[in-house]
Amino acid sequence: MKLFGLLFISAVLSISSISGDIPSKAVASYETNKYSFSYVSDHRPIGKSIFSSEIYFSQSYFEHSSYEYDPHLSTASQCLTMTTYTDYAPFDEEWYLSQPKYVKAILETIGFNSFTTNEDFVQTARFDTIGLAAAKKEYSNYTVIAVAPRSGGYYSEWANNMHLGDGSLSDYMHEGWYNAAQKTIKFINDYIISTKITGPIKLWMSGYSRGGAVVNLTAGLLDSSLDKGQKVFSNVSLKREDIFAYTFEAPQGANVNSKNIKLPKDAIYGNIWNIINPNDVVPKVAMSEYGFTRFGIDKFITTKFFDPSNFDNNRRIFKSLHDIINQTDEFVYSADNFSMYGLKIEDFLKIITLVPAIIDMFSGDFGNIKDNTKVNYDANIATTLFLEELTSNLGSRSNFVKKYQKPIEDLMLVMKDEKNSSMPSTPLLIVKMIGAAVLSSVIIGNSNDVDKYVKETTGQHSVTINNCIKALIGPICSTYWERPNELISIFMHMGDIFQNHSIDVVLAHLQAQDSFYIDSYNASHENKINLVPLRDNADFGRMKFFGFNDLGLRLDSKKGKRVVNVEGHLIGKSDIEDCDKEYAVGYYSYITEEKMELFMPINKKYNISMKSYSKKPRHRCEYWAYYQFISLDNHATKRVQLDHKKDTAYFNSDRFKRDVTISL
Repeated sequence: MKLFGLLFISAVLSISSISGDIPSKAVASYETNKYSFSYVSDHRPIGKSIFSSEIYFSQSYFEHSSYEYDPHLSTASQCLTMTTYTDYAPFDEEWYLSQPKYVKAILETIGFNSFTTNEDFVQTARFDTIGLAAAKKEYSNYTVIAVAPRSGGYYSEWANNMHLGDGSLSDYMHEGWYNAAQKTIKFINDYIISTKITGPIKLWMSGYSRGGAVVNLTAGLLDSSLDKGQKVFSNVSLKREDIFAYTFEAPQGANVNSKNIKLPKDAIYGNIWNIINPNDVVPKVAMSEYGFTRFGIDKFITTKFFDPSNFDNNRRIFKSLHDIINQTDEFVYSADNFSMYGLKIEDFLKIITLVPAIIDMFSGDFGNIKDNTKVNYDANIATTLFLEELTSNLGSRSNFVKKYQKPIEDLMLVMKDEKNSSMPSTPLLIVKMIGAAVLSSVIIGNSNDVDKYVKETTGQHSVTINNCIKALIGPICSTYWERPNELISIFMHMGDIFQNHSIDVVLAHLQAQDSFYIDSYNASHENKINLVPLRDNADFGRMKFFGFNDLGLRLDSKKGKRVVNVEGHLIGKSDIEDCDKEYAVGYYSYITEEKMELFMPINKKYNISMKSYSKKPRHRCEYWAYYQFISLDNHATKRVQLDHKKDTAYFNSDRFKRDVTISL
C-alpha cells in the first residue's frame, strides 16, 4: 500500500542546440547504366515465382575511397544480395540448388565474368556451411572482385547463428560467423589464384542478415590485417580504401573484448557500411551486453521516434517505391504498426486449461488490451528493453554457451530441416509455444499443458522443442516479471517486427535514398517524391526515476514545445497526462513504489535539470541518467554509462533541488 504524501518533480528540458543528421558527403554524379535483374522474394507465399527489379551500375562506384558512403553502390549491393536468396516450401531440391543462377545472371548483366561458387553454394545448406559466389570485372588499372555470401534460404545453416561460442576459438567474436569469415577470406584467395588475377584489386562485398554478419567480419578482419601491414591475398595488392563492404540488417558478430584487433568502431573500419532498421530485432543480436557490435559505421532507416516531423512523408515515398518492387497486391505493409499491449485478468484464467487459446491470442486481438502506461514506444525500445533484461537473466556469455546454446541450436536444426514435414509451418508458432509456456508457468507454476500441446503438434520433434522450452522458461519467466508487457507486445507484433527484415522492404528504403530511383520515378509519375537520406544516428538516451511512492514529472523546453508530463497522485497510480511525439515514456507501478523511464533521441544536445520535493517527513529520491549506444572514435559501441550522473536526496517538506546536466 502506498504511503500518503505528495512528491512532485518538475523538470525543465532546454534544447541548447538542435541539429539534424549531417548527410554523408555527396558522391559525384555518375555516368551509369540501368539493368534488370531477377530474384525470389522472401515473403510472398505464392509459389515458385520470380520477380524483377532494376539495378544501376557504374565504374564510378569504385573511383572514390570506400571510406565515403555511396548511396548508389549501397542500393546496388542490396540488389546483389537479393539474388542470393531462394526459399520455397515445401522444399524442392532442384529449385533450391538453382539459386546461384540468379547471382550469376546479375553479375554478368553488369559486366562481371569468371563467375564461380564454393561447394557450399551448390549443395543443401548444413549447420557450418557458408554459400559463397564471386566474379570479377577488369578495368584498365585494377580488377574489381565481387563477393556475395548466401543471404537467405539458409535452412540448417540458420542454426549456426546461435553458435556464439565462449570466444576462446574466435578472438571473442561470434564463433559461427567468425569461422564463416575465415572461409570467405580463403575462398577469395583461391578465386584470385584460380582466375590468375594480378596487380591492384578492389573488393566489393555485400551481404544481408546472416550474410551481412559474415561480410562484416570478413571486411573487419581484412582491415585489421592490412592495418598491421600484412599481405592478405596472393599475387595481388589491396588497400583498405579499396574494400567496399555493404551489409543490410546484419546481426552483431564483432566484439569489444577481442585481443588481436583494434576496437570495432576504430576509424580503420570506416569502409564498412551497415544499413540498419532500428525496429528490426535481428541487428540487436548477438546481444550488446556480451560485448557484441558491428565493425564499421551504422546508417539507419528513419522511424517515427527519431524523425516524427518527416516520418509520414518518408513512408509515403517508401510506399511509392515499394509498390513498384512488390508487383502484387497481396502484401500489406504493417511494420510500423507496433503498440504496447497487456492482458486482461480473465485471459490469465484461460491459461490454466486453454493452451491453444494462448497460441491464438498472439495471432489476433483475442484478450489483449492497449498499455496506456507506455507512450510512444516502438519496436526498437521494446525489444531493446526485453533483450537487456533477458540477457541479464541468461547470465554471462559462458553461461549462455553452457546452458542454452545447444538446446537452441537443436531447436533451430529441426525447425529448419528442409525435408521436415512434421514441424509447424512457421517458426512463429514455436515462439508462441514458448510464450504460452511462460504464461502458464507464471500463473499456475508449471507448463504441463504446453508439453502435451507441443507433443500433439510436433510429433517426433516434441522432445527437442520441449528441451529448448524448459531451458529457456526460467530466464524468460524472470524477464516477464520485470518486463511483462514488453514481452507480450513483442509476441503480439512478431510478424510486424520481422517484416522490417524483409529484403524488398529494405530495397525500397534504399531506393528512397538513391537519386537514380527517385529521378526515374518522377519522370513517369505526376505525384513527385523526394530523396530520403538515411540517418547517421539512431541512438536514444534514457533516464530512470525510481525510489518513489508517488511520482510526478514534467519536462518541457523553454519554448514549451516539447512536453512530457506525468501527474502524481496522493492515492493511486500516477497518470501520463501528455507526451510529445519526440519522446517515449514508460510508467511502472509496484506495491511499494513507482518508477518511470524516459527515452529521447540523442541527435540533439540536451541540458536537463530536475527538482524534487515531498510533504512526507523524510523521503528518499534517486534519479540517474545515462546514454545508450554511444559511438566514439577509438571506443566501443556498447551499452555503457559514458556520460552518467547519479544522485540521492533525502528531503522533507522544504523544496530540495538537484541539477543534472548532460550535454552531447
